[in-house]
Amino acid sequence: MMQQQILAVCMALVLALLAACNGGQQTAASTPATGGAGDELPAAGDDDDDPVVVPDPDPVTPDPTEDPLAPRTRYSMANGCFALLANANDRYVASGSAGYVADANAVTGAEAFYFKASSLGEYLLYNRSAQLASAGQPVSNVALSSGDETALWSVKGLSDTTAYPAAPQFHLEPTAEQVQAYRSFIDPLSEHTEFQFLSSADGTALTVDGDGALTSAAASQSAAQSFTLIPVNGCAAFSEAQSNETGESFKGTTADGRVLGMADVHVHISATEFLGKAEWGNPFHKFGVTHALADCDEYHGEMGSQDFVSTAFSGDTDGHDTTGWPTFPEWPGRDMLTHEAIYWRWLERAWKSGLRVVVNDLVDNETLCELQRNNSGDPSLDCNPMNSVGRQAGTMYAMQDYIDAQYGGPGQGFYQIVHDSSEARSIIEDGKIAVVLGIEISNFLGCQVLYNSPARQLEPFEEDGSGGNEASYACSMEETGADNEILTQLNRLWGLGVRQIISIHEFDNAFGGNGIFNGFLNLGNKENSGGIPGGLLTLSPAALGEVPSGEFWTTYDCPVENETPGFDGYLWGNSGGHSGAKLRSFDQNDNDADPSGNCQPMGQGGRYGGPSNCYPNANQCNARWMTPIGLYMYSKLMEMGFIIDFDHMELAIKDQLLDLSEAQPINYPTVSTHGTFGGTSNDQARRVLRNGGFLYPSIGRSTSFINEMNETKGIYDQVFGALPEAERPLFGFGFGTDTNGLSGQSPPRGTIDAGKEVVYPFRLFQGGNWESLDDFASIDPVEFAQPEVRDPNGVGRTWHQDLDGNAHYGMLSDVVHEIRLEGQPQHLQHMFNSAEVFLRTWKTTEDAAAAIDDAGGVVLPAGVLRAAPTP
Repeated sequence: MMQQQILAVCMALVLALLAACNGGQQTAASTPATGGAGDELPAAGDDDDDPVVVPDPDPVTPDPTEDPLAPRTRYSMANGCFALLANANDRYVASGSAGYVADANAVTGAEAFYFKASSLGEYLLYNRSAQLASAGQPVSNVALSSGDETALWSVKGLSDTTAYPAAPQFHLEPTAEQVQAYRSFIDPLSEHTEFQFLSSADGTALTVDGDGALTSAAASQSAAQSFTLIPVNGCAAFSEAQSNETGESFKGTTADGRVLGMADVHVHISATEFLGKAEWGNPFHKFGVTHALADCDEYHGEMGSQDFVSTAFSGDTDGHDTTGWPTFPEWPGRDMLTHEAIYWRWLERAWKSGLRVVVNDLVDNETLCELQRNNSGDPSLDCNPMNSVGRQAGTMYAMQDYIDAQYGGPGQGFYQIVHDSSEARSIIEDGKIAVVLGIEISNFLGCQVLYNSPARQLEPFEEDGSGGNEASYACSMEETGADNEILTQLNRLWGLGVRQIISIHEFDNAFGGNGIFNGFLNLGNKENSGGIPGGLLTLSPAALGEVPSGEFWTTYDCPVENETPGFDGYLWGNSGGHSGAKLRSFDQNDNDADPSGNCQPMGQGGRYGGPSNCYPNANQCNARWMTPIGLYMYSKLMEMGFIIDFDHMELAIKDQLLDLSEAQPINYPTVSTHGTFGGTSNDQARRVLRNGGFLYPSIGRSTSFINEMNETKGIYDQVFGALPEAERPLFGFGFGTDTNGLSGQSPPRGTIDAGKEVVYPFRLFQGGNWESLDDFASIDPVEFAQPEVRDPNGVGRTWHQDLDGNAHYGMLSDVVHEIRLEGQPQHLQHMFNSAEVFLRTWKTTEDAAAAIDDAGGVVLPAGVLRAAPTP
């Protein structure tokens, strides 16, 4: 194949694989933002090596608002300003020519350190010259931009003998035992007046030597390692993003015991290292925002020249301005999909707008990761998606520690990971976000399917994974504890705290077929199920000699409203399947490159697809229905009590899953978290609601979201309208933003009716539609200023909802205000019922699992496994 053909195929696959939650069903729209950069101020200089300009701090003076000798915990100095009194010689630590020396007689001569919390009980000591105190002999300074572990100090009371458990770390998978020890630890919160500083790099302690100089030495209980923290004024300002809101977040319950709040049930906070480092930026960083949201040229190259995923997705070969904090010329943006959009301060703003449930789906794509790592020249990257999600779980717990640290101690932050519905309810009642871990990968549990030969005879519902001419699996349903066994991997996820599952995503796997919604993904399916000739898509030397056996989707004609007997249409207009013409041409748009549809069925069972991408013009659905190993896996999910999200499943597999759900002693709920993907029929929607589940869409334009809410409420009324109002289940309507999942976010509204513009500042929970909602009568308002970032010198930028759309996650507050302007009071009520509905669905899931256990196992209904139609 000629070089340009190879590149074309590779580019097509990248477009095909882009996290797959960005298809034609998204109501987040593809209309680019107009206007939008807002107020941008020039950077201090264009050269990355320019010194940081820091405003002159005030003189060091005692802080009259605090008792200098008051006992404090190891957490309570977070983000405070302190001088260090060396108890060995009763002198204050000052800056010297070679480091630090305890020789100041008065606090006015001391160095003032800003204690920037880097984790629970761990700090950066940021001096008045905007440098960090770094462990060594002697203790010296390092620039914030060059900070490493030697600049991290764990602070403990000098007499504190508590054995603190190791906290999970960013991008490092914890063991189930580590997670349990971390979560079950009860901190004594002991208070002290004398503290010891231990280097996080090597465990040595900050020590005053015989000359008063500060150095690092082996930890002991000596007076030379004892310091008293004196609150002072005069620290240098530490760069941080802003949440741009004023007011306290509500807590408690309504008069009838419900919680209030919004549920975002599909988001990707932890996606910072996925897709072979195609994504840039962190939701938090121990060294702060200047590291978390720095210039993206490290991954993306000069002017974005190595941002292969973004270039392929947008078709824009001009690249992008990589500059990050604080001016952000181009990113974050609603359509800048390979850049961090959920920095923790932006999440904080969303929390203040009423966000109370976040389901973070641990996510990756093995094929795209392999493509990206070879393109970037880093073949050492581990692209095993199960390992990736394990590392992302570590990131989520580390982020909880980080936010807790900013708020003053364990459990004090607004972000708390929960493992069951009771814990989640308690966290929300306390006014915080209940963070639930989910998973969304194509080869779930490592269960990739390989099509070894188009001559295979077994239909999917007959498969045994035996290989030969038949399909083979990369996993097993044995239960001996081997790494490739389903139950072993489910236990691994449960131990990490994962509670919500998307089991099929983008491509066929051992359990069944994916819902088809994007023509480009057809090419990805062929690569994932056995490869494309010559290993062209991974560009791996080892793969260049592979014998490819992958197949395109094998299909059947999707049901059509008013044509298929008994079929009454699709929820939200998201029709099942995709046009055959678009599957032939790998086209996800509206242009049918090959409209003829004249071809012969060559796939399994006399169907279209398989070895050839030839399909009729009619919408095609995936003929790979649920397999025996899939039935086994879903049974285990129900026995263990996982929340089962059926988005991305093939249309008919959703029926099979519902059949299985309704055969249990208590109907086992299923949920849809971000717009169905692959289609959900109206009948399936009725069954989901009847079984205690929910259906939440992607959140796009406010008007689209309101229309989807109204449509779903109509289906709810069909199911429960005959019941007395007091006996109807609560109706709530949340969303799945899919932020950081390569999915475009809420766009500008375009033409806006007079009086419905977003005007800053605005208030939520007071005025307008809020006034007629009894649940909000006693809730204090929160005021939201225009979203902006500024460094200590005032350099930064702003965003505007009407011009930029939902540029970052903090602007979820602006989306709520937009819905308040466009909708009616009941729309706000339904949104703020969504957290309660999520909790009720989760509790029903737990009750259904308990009933299965009492019954001795899952009930398997007759006929649940069956074949798809043939032409």
